[in-house]
Amino acid sequence: MKPKYLKLFFLIISINLFSQEENKEEIYNKYLRNGAYKYSYYRPEYQTYIDSALVLLPKNAFLWQQKAMPYFKRKKYELGMQYIDKAVLYDDKYDKYLSYRAFIKCIFQKNYNDALTDFDVLISHYNKGLIMDHYFYFYKALCLIQLNRYEEAPKYMNLSMELNIQNGGTPHYLELFYMGIIFYEKRQYTEAIQYFDKSLEQYPNFSDAQFYKAETYYFMHQKKEALEYFIKAKENLDKGYSINEDNAFYEDYPYQIKKWMIKNYFDILDYHQ
Repeated sequence: MKPKYLKLFFLIISINLFSQEENKEEIYNKYLRNGAYKYSYYRPEYQTYIDSALVLLPKNAFLWQQKAMPYFKRKKYELGMQYIDKAVLYDDKYDKYLSYRAFIKCIFQKNYNDALTDFDVLISHYNKGLIMDHYFYFYKALCLIQLNRYEEAPKYMNLSMELNIQNGGTPHYLELFYMGIIFYEKRQYTEAIQYFDKSLEQYPNFSDAQFYKAETYYFMHQKKEALEYFIKAKENLDKGYSINEDNAFYEDYPYQIKKWMIKNYFDILDYHQ
């Protein structure tokens, strides 16, 4: 192709891409900002506007994710997953919606084997990648914990903590908490308490860490210490001090406690408030 025709060819391509981008913004304005976003996620009007936009942009990953999101928040995981699969299919950045899907499978759907598959792919391409403020390694460790693969989980939780340190921070209180859970499940109670204490140093009112520390003391036959921490766990849970991740509003995280769990131990220990 002659140079002048080559320049013309690239000019046409550039104009076409600009036109597509401009058209996308017009569709976003009409069907999202002035349409779907004026309604609750749960209103049928929201989905109607999203569907109208998808007629015009059927391969737009963002629109498919926006369609999926309300179903996840309503615990309609099978419905939502078919739409997030479309977002992954059309994702031109590769990891953006794959990481979102992996997160949903881990925290919302609790489909840990499938989540592991997605996180393994992500880690192979982006070994320092994050989703919802945590490294992919953190979620891989969570999946392994939930599948009772306690021997494998510490490696990935440690990798997550190391990345936090490399980036000038400290291990997250949840990383320390779940390391405590791993040792708790392995009946290595001294190590479990050490990690629960480290988690509580960062988040002193963390009722979940206090509960599992209490339970660990109970299993060690130290009932006085156990009761002390069960009482602290109840007081702080009543005040709302629990896992404070944004999505914990919609879904319980692994090992997140409930009031009945503490009451059971109060009954066992014959504690009367």
